[in-house]
Amino acid sequence: MSASYAQALLAAQHACAQQNYPRGALYVVATPIGNLADISLRALYVLQLADLIACEDTRHTQTLLRAYGIDKPSVQLLALHQHNEAQAAQAVLERLRLGLRVAYVSDAGTPAISDPGARLVADVRQAGLPVLPLPGASSITTVLSVAGLTLDAQHPDGFVFAGFLPSKSGERNTAVQALAKEARTVVLLEAPHRIEALAAALAVLGTRALTVGRELTKQFEEIATLAA
Repeated sequence: MSASYAQALLAAQHACAQQNYPRGALYVVATPIGNLADISLRALYVLQLADLIACEDTRHTQTLLRAYGIDKPSVQLLALHQHNEAQAAQAVLERLRLGLRVAYVSDAGTPAISDPGARLVADVRQAGLPVLPLPGASSITTVLSVAGLTLDAQHPDGFVFAGFLPSKSGERNTAVQALAKEARTVVLLEAPHRIEALAAALAVLGTRALTVGRELTKQFEEIATLAA
């Protein structure tokens, strides 16, 4: 752990310790989307405080925690991902009913938005237990902030987040046809190896302004905007 992160942990304790962090609550914690410095003091504090950290990938999260100097034994990490969310959510509920603090993190960004976590949150809420958000990095708002869109009282249309389109070409084309009727800005996510297929599918949308971002917040970040 670098000296700067050691200072950040100390600052987190001073800044956050006065707030109440109830037991038996689920804390949905946003983590960086690339740059490790993009984490909040509250996130650092809660990740230290949590009795259990449920996470999309325990190995990835353990690496993240160690980077910040947070030491959690493997028994305090629980894998909760898209393939086991229903079962793992029940394990989280058991811990919450025992009065433990449980944090949930995805691999990057804000959980439950094109990431696992929504089912977990729904189950915890249905059980009548508290769910507390710790906001932070999001690739969606990050790229929107540099796209140069006008979203204000005079232009209140807003935007639509469509997430990842289907990987199968027929289903993807159907989804794109539905988006063709959308006048608002559309935000999409895509894996690098499917970018060319997505670009070909989007050609039917005609002439529109387009902003593309990759490696956001990282050393080799690239953001390009093409005028309509």
